[in-house]
Amino acid sequence: MKPGLRNTISALLGSEVRRDSPEALEPVRQAMLAALGEKGAEMNPRLKHRLMYLHDVHALWYARSDMVAVLSSLHGEAKAVDTVIRLSPVFQGLLPKSMMDSCRMRR
Repeated sequence: MKPGLRNTISALLGSEVRRDSPEALEPVRQAMLAALGEKGAEMNPRLKHRLMYLHDVHALWYARSDMVAVLSSLHGEAKAVDTVIRLSPVFQGLLPKSMMDSCRMRR
């Protein structure tokens, strides 16, 4: 399901918005922005903006696929996937174990 559609459905079903503490998200956000790099941010400023302002660790987790797409254009798919997989430890303890395990299974 697309994030926009998922957010729309969530908005219709209830007003509760999942927000994680800024202190928990900031290391994740900074690691993702560093991995995107200046060239990636120039190539896709919308992704940089999303990474800077997403308020939910799940949303940041799902933004990894967009990062792979941008980084693939810059460095090739193998390096892009490796770069994004290396971000997994910063999500440790913030996501359900099943989400973390699904990432490890694809390695």
